[in-house]
Amino acid sequence: MQVTDRREPRAAEAPADTASPAPADTTPSSDNQLAGDLYALIAFVHKNCNADLFEALGALDLSLTQVKLLHHLEDQPRELTLKGAAELVHVSLPAASRMVDDLVRRGFAQRREDDEDRRMKRVCLTDGGREVIRRLNGARLSGLEQFTDSLTTPERRSLASALSKLLERDEVAACRPQDVTS
Repeated sequence: MQVTDRREPRAAEAPADTASPAPADTTPSSDNQLAGDLYALIAFVHKNCNADLFEALGALDLSLTQVKLLHHLEDQPRELTLKGAAELVHVSLPAASRMVDDLVRRGFAQRREDDEDRRMKRVCLTDGGREVIRRLNGARLSGLEQFTDSLTTPERRSLASALSKLLERDEVAACRPQDVTS
């Protein structure tokens, strides 16, 4: 196996005829490095910043699949069919039916027959379900606030700078917390 040195050349090693800085390395290995670095940060955050989230999940006695379904229901502009809900969370139709029954029993979702086809069931989020999502999002945010509080000033500036560029993307900015309470 050949090992290559991926360090940047020192000033003495740089070619003398280059007037402008070299473009950033965009080779697959650097993309893999970036993905690995991002993974390390996300893994650290998941391991160290989710105590409040896990406590909230335990208190609510919800499965991760139920939480995923609640989030999908929140994102939908209209009711989902039970079949569509099952497909979104990758479970069988009977498993989705049992999961939705539990969410309905607890007041987090509403289930009704379709107006045109009574065999088809439709599911939507209730105010109770929206409150659950706000509570879980608040717990997630709390852990991240604790993490950012632990950063040094230069680390905070670097993170804010990197995030500001990413938050220029509409799909990323759309995920900013709104009306999140603990």
